[in-house]
Amino acid sequence: MRKKKLLTLIGSICLTLVLTALLIPACAPAAPEKYPTRAITLVCPWGAGGGTDRISRYLADRLGAELGQPVAVVNRTGGHGAVGHSAGALAPPDGYTICMSTFELSTMHHMGWTKISPEDVKGIILINEDPAGVMVHPDDAKAHGWKNVTDWLEYVKDNPGLKASGTGTGGVWQLDLMGMLNAAGMSPTQVDWLPSIGAAEAITWLLGKHIDVTTCSVVEAGPQLDAGTLIALATMSDERLPRFPDVPTLKEQGIDWSAGAWRGITVPVGTPEPVVKILEDAIKKIIDSPEWIDWMNTQGFTMKYLPSDDFDDYMRGQSVMWRDMLKLGGLIE
Repeated sequence: MRKKKLLTLIGSICLTLVLTALLIPACAPAAPEKYPTRAITLVCPWGAGGGTDRISRYLADRLGAELGQPVAVVNRTGGHGAVGHSAGALAPPDGYTICMSTFELSTMHHMGWTKISPEDVKGIILINEDPAGVMVHPDDAKAHGWKNVTDWLEYVKDNPGLKASGTGTGGVWQLDLMGMLNAAGMSPTQVDWLPSIGAAEAITWLLGKHIDVTTCSVVEAGPQLDAGTLIALATMSDERLPRFPDVPTLKEQGIDWSAGAWRGITVPVGTPEPVVKILEDAIKKIIDSPEWIDWMNTQGFTMKYLPSDDFDDYMRGQSVMWRDMLKLGGLIE
């Protein structure tokens, strides 16, 4: 009797094991889809022909070749960058919409232009930062004895109300100027800011002597600097720029300040980690290539690399830093 019960128990256990083995394949999650299997959209929050658009298109061509799927750039402009950044952040988190996020992601939520912030995206990789410069008209430099940025700052102390431009109110080049003035021990509002539609317009104003200084990127003023129609007193980079080796940094001249406009690839929060890793590895391979480095140097863009997690920390740090500067300059409460 006991033997019969034992055999029955063993039979029941064996049957359970068999049924379990048969059920496991049916219940186990399906293997993840290989990524990518279709075209990817790269959202550019700025207009065609600008620096962000040019970098986006050059990267898209090479990323498509690297991943084996086309990468199409779509310009989503408007709202001081809010439209494009929102399109990138609010897309399905599947890796098929990526965004060329820019400096404005650090500031536009503080300005009330959108609720999208660095908290809404996952950084893939930081690829570029174009430092601001301090450009003046050569006639003004000669008339006032501005041989370097220290001379210019001393003049500003005694002559408040000089006019500057480079972008709209609260834009990157205004904040860079305010940061420099603050680092030099002056009020960020010591110089009056005239909003413009961008660096090109501000450069035209400076050439016509309608303003006294522009603090756009040195790259954007490159043709005028090469021609000698404008003079760069300083660059707000940590080191001298290879494209402009004769222009000293602020730090070389005793002003502890560096800043600029950055660009990097982001995806929506919640994008699977394997997808993030694939994109990061592919883009890192591209930006390490001699072709990329040569193109960036030829265009005058400054390369700055941060991997995914460090890029996240960088964006959040930028958000805090520029929030404080906006408050200091009276642009937000």
